[in-house]
Amino acid sequence: MKFLVADDHELIRQGVKSLLRRLDPDAQFDEADSWDTLAAAARPDANHDLAIVDLHMSGMASAASLVALLKANPALPLLVLSAEESVEEMRAVLAAGALGFVPKREPANVMLKAIELVLSGGAYVPIEALSLITPASPQARTGVAETPPSMLQPHHRHLMENLSPRQQEIMRLVHRGWTNKMIARELGVAEGTVKVHLSVIFRALSVHNRSAAIALINGWLETGRTL
Repeated sequence: MKFLVADDHELIRQGVKSLLRRLDPDAQFDEADSWDTLAAAARPDANHDLAIVDLHMSGMASAASLVALLKANPALPLLVLSAEESVEEMRAVLAAGALGFVPKREPANVMLKAIELVLSGGAYVPIEALSLITPASPQARTGVAETPPSMLQPHHRHLMENLSPRQQEIMRLVHRGWTNKMIARELGVAEGTVKVHLSVIFRALSVHNRSAAIALINGWLETGRTL
């Protein structure tokens, strides 16, 4: 797998890379230590399986920088690593399109589990972020924590027009009814990589499963567009 690790402290970058090697001993890495180096490294053709990004590097404008980053590369699965733990910042990070938020105070095993969860197609937030779900919301009444559609903005609305070549390929195969395992075998990638791409697409389209994504894609195709 290929990861982008962005933090202005080399010690933290090395620690994160060590954790990721537990998942894949042959993992490849790109690194960044500022907004400029992050923006340059996070180009769409780099095909990162996951970006782990410190929110407060030199040149970063907090979650606003994530919005710009994901608008330029909407296919990038991104997990935020931050020493700042305010609920407001967590809300902004999720709204920007990050798939998770991990406080730096968390022990290594928790961070590793969060990374594994995102790579498997899920999303991770610390327990403090449960307050993002208001008591009046349907999720709070049912006990099911889902990301409200309003939090899927602003970069998500751009994804349909900006699917990466890899994501277009994956969605063509999903549209044909292929399973994740079949897609992974066809494309020569790990099944976890397929799950990450699908998770990003599903969140972007405000859907929760393949059938809903296919229905939306069908509507997209009916308008004369191509995939």
